[in-house]
Amino acid sequence: MSAQIGVVFNPNSKKNLRDPDRFQRLQQLLGGAGEVHRTRHVDDIAGVVHDLLDRGVPYWVADGGDGAFHWLVNVADQVVQARGKGEPIPAIMPTNSGTIDFMGRKAGVSGTAETLLTELASMAAEGIQPERIPIDSLRLAGRYGPGSEKPGEDFERVGFATALAGIGPRFFDKFYANGRLNGVGVLETLGRVLASVTTRARLVSHVPLPTSLRSYGDSVFEPVALEVSVDGDVLPMRHFRMVNAGSIDINLASLFRLFPLAAEPGVMHVQVGDPSVVDVVGQLPRMAAGKVLNYDGVVDQAATELSMRVVGYGSIDPVIDGELFYGLEQLTVTKGPAIEVLKVIAKS
Repeated sequence: MSAQIGVVFNPNSKKNLRDPDRFQRLQQLLGGAGEVHRTRHVDDIAGVVHDLLDRGVPYWVADGGDGAFHWLVNVADQVVQARGKGEPIPAIMPTNSGTIDFMGRKAGVSGTAETLLTELASMAAEGIQPERIPIDSLRLAGRYGPGSEKPGEDFERVGFATALAGIGPRFFDKFYANGRLNGVGVLETLGRVLASVTTRARLVSHVPLPTSLRSYGDSVFEPVALEVSVDGDVLPMRHFRMVNAGSIDINLASLFRLFPLAAEPGVMHVQVGDPSVVDVVGQLPRMAAGKVLNYDGVVDQAATELSMRVVGYGSIDPVIDGELFYGLEQLTVTKGPAIEVLKVIAKS
């Protein structure tokens, strides 16, 4: 039987470095139904994608979390465009083995990487077609700025949930540096940021506290000087602490439900504003409840295009599906292609 499943495997991920036998174990789980492909660097993914397309492998698996899914989708999108044959991107299964795993949650995928692969291999052997769930995406196109590592180069990605400038990207910087990459880490990082900002208040400013504590949250709330337009309308403000967009509603570590308007198929949800610390704290209950934001001056709505360019200091440093990018000077976000996700529910 020819391979029905192609697994893209990163041996350098933390879980695989901790478990050097995992590659062989996954291959054994697949049996003759599929193959596991090592990719030691993101540059290796293109060769795997070409091979899977050439052999007509129908089911692809991103072994990892939202970042692994993001890279496989983007490389596949680039390869398909370069081949120019009008090939669709085959359905991809996330394996729920990352930090947040909002793609797996959105598609209703349930199980661990091992149990999901076992179930998918069993279905392939029996000729059972797994359910395919179309998931809306975003198309992000822009250009790197002069102070970046790639000055003047074009930037293009497909994504699903993005924090484009301001608080979101800087929070993720702190979150990843914290090292506890789970819901507890989200709350821990948020608590440290808010505690740091609180120490700047007049009533406690004289209390002797470590400088590292006082300054921890400073960068998170630094505004970015941008010109931002939503559906062609230029916003009157010029400083922003929040520019976000999502093609799907996401559940962030079972703590916050973001982009609720994007729960409707075909809707891109954008959030743009310049919230103060008080605004952010006041909106946390709404974020937990999956409601739109309502502080003064916020633009929180469905849209078809979100464009921005740097008009002063700072840069656009987007976090896309948990992956960090730095140093853009302009960026436009529109609706992207629908990506088919394999919905597999592993037997307990």
